[in-house]
Amino acid sequence: MPLRYVQGDIDRTTRRMSDTNPLPAASFLAIAERGIGDALTLLPSLRALRAAHPALRIELLTPGLFPLAENLLSTATVLDHRPLAGLGTEARLAWLGERNFEWVWNTEGERGPWTAALQGSENPRWVNAPAQREWGSRQVLGVRLEQLRKLFPDLSGPGEPGLSLTPAQAAASRSFRSQFPRDSMLVAIQPGAGDLNRLWPAEKFRALALALAERPRLRVFLFLSDAGVFFPTPEISPELPNLHFVSEPLDAVVPKLAACDLCIGNDSGFYHLAFALGARVVGIHRSLRGARRWAYRSPRSRVVICWMPRQLRRDWTEWVSVRRVLGAARRLVPEL
Repeated sequence: MPLRYVQGDIDRTTRRMSDTNPLPAASFLAIAERGIGDALTLLPSLRALRAAHPALRIELLTPGLFPLAENLLSTATVLDHRPLAGLGTEARLAWLGERNFEWVWNTEGERGPWTAALQGSENPRWVNAPAQREWGSRQVLGVRLEQLRKLFPDLSGPGEPGLSLTPAQAAASRSFRSQFPRDSMLVAIQPGAGDLNRLWPAEKFRALALALAERPRLRVFLFLSDAGVFFPTPEISPELPNLHFVSEPLDAVVPKLAACDLCIGNDSGFYHLAFALGARVVGIHRSLRGARRWAYRSPRSRVVICWMPRQLRRDWTEWVSVRRVLGAARRLVPEL
């Protein structure tokens, strides 16, 4: 049975924390509850904030990255979101006040519970980020830094978008890589996305996996979530000796993904995670605007975009072929 929390429980817990470990006055909270990709794209701006204000207490509410809290310690403290899930608007505002947050930056979107709570706040430093429709074609990393500069005008350029491995994860990644010949190339494929409108068809991912797995030096890994919690995906089941399946929770996925040389997937949290871990990435986007907003402008990144009239938006996947995706991968990794 799931735990239930009431305002009295939150008050008593916060009071005990404040009595034993008083919170500093200057504190900042970032809220990224939409998904893994949204949270990862906040990190460069949060690192710029850390560099400009090293004494500031920076905390982050991000259910998607909660299993990787230890990876983010140098940037922010990831809070446990679970006790807050059932709180109403007034209870959320009370919790923010009890935690002494001087600044709150909410990026969850227009319909989230934190958005509703902050709309009822009179604190000018507790803000909701503008909706995506107001971004135009600007890239997400620049948009996030611009938003945060409204609270901290002294910020310089964004920090790196990377995600560091813990010592245990680094050891697990080396161990995983050592299972394959030294000259092997490891290719990750993740066919899921939190937004179903961004899904390239399962049969095309299957054809892509089979085409790559025909190359003896390649080891192809289809990352399929164990419960569909992190990376929901359609069923794909090709069978070849050098085609492997990974179906594990996020904390176990990270060392394996970090060992891969290339990742191909939808515009999804997994795409952002692979780039943050240092892999070369090919992202499949349904529109030019989406690619401009969410794709990385980096030598490690390539995009495949559906060029089509607006009226055919629902059929965008027919305009993105396996051949085009393979071509983008070859341009990024000539060894293919």
